[in-house]
Amino acid sequence: MEMNKMILTKKPLKVLLIGGTGTISLPICEALSQNQDIELYVMNRGHKSLPEHAHQIICDFHDTAKMEEILKDYSFDIVCNFIIYKPEEAIKQIQLFKGKIQQYIFISTVVTYNHETAVMIHESHEQNNIYSEYGREKTKCEQIFMKAYEEFGFPITIVRPSQTYGYDRIPLSAKGKSCWSVVDRILNDKPVIVHGDGKSTWHCTHNQDFAYNFIQLINNEKTIGQAYHNINPVVVNWDMIYRDLYALLNKEPKIIHIASDTLALSQTYDIESSILGDKQYSCLFDMSKIQRDIPDFQNHIMIQEGLKMYLDYMEQYPEKKVKDETFDQWCDQVIDSYQKFIQEIKGHF
Repeated sequence: MEMNKMILTKKPLKVLLIGGTGTISLPICEALSQNQDIELYVMNRGHKSLPEHAHQIICDFHDTAKMEEILKDYSFDIVCNFIIYKPEEAIKQIQLFKGKIQQYIFISTVVTYNHETAVMIHESHEQNNIYSEYGREKTKCEQIFMKAYEEFGFPITIVRPSQTYGYDRIPLSAKGKSCWSVVDRILNDKPVIVHGDGKSTWHCTHNQDFAYNFIQLINNEKTIGQAYHNINPVVVNWDMIYRDLYALLNKEPKIIHIASDTLALSQTYDIESSILGDKQYSCLFDMSKIQRDIPDFQNHIMIQEGLKMYLDYMEQYPEKKVKDETFDQWCDQVIDSYQKFIQEIKGHF
């Protein structure tokens, strides 16, 4: 896909990405760097290389004083922040860019929603996730930005992704520190853990598709003061994801289903936030708003292709096949305890 759908009212458009090398932001950075109508700047700590035509500004986002000092020498039309999730950071960003830019895009998350009260989720749905502190902090940031928009016209656009994955990570249930740890268990014929009964629905978006649609929000006047889902509307369930992964690895599925609230008892991993606060729910996210306000909403990479792209990438870069030994041992322990429990209660009710 050619990512050239943004709405331009002036050329060149000066765009600052804060972050720019993560799973969500890197494809956006790569696409913008290839657009001759964009003068692209990327602010981060400088640990990763950038595309050829991107101008790097090395600064730790959390060092507000240094960032303010550095940015005195720059002016931007658009700022996209992929890092922020603390309310105090939102306040400082407003103070820094108030009256100086045409648009500020804040990447939030669907984890902000209270999933207890609806299955079909619109952008106006109740927020304040009862299980996820991360989601609650993002909600506070959104509220601060929207208050600034209402009080003095701060040009905020809010984007809420669901799980967005790419070449080096994929949607998984319990996974520890690395996705490869789950793949390694499959390759070694060890069972894997999936929360619930594996039938809860899930939206997962490949980062290339996310980038294609995100770019169309940039410099788009319709989006100011608005929040949008940017999510692949195709719905799968967790067993479907795992069965596709097993098939690509030419292995027979060995899936152990364990209740989400049981897994959340773990003191090793924060499963309360990741599964109770997010993955356990069957949610359907409404896409009509972004489809209305951008010219060409598309999603081409479905989960089967995305999983294959991940496995091909890992074969190309085998040094990234890092196994989390702690997670592997944790899985063995949890599965053993669970199976003993099942044997113990058999025939008792």
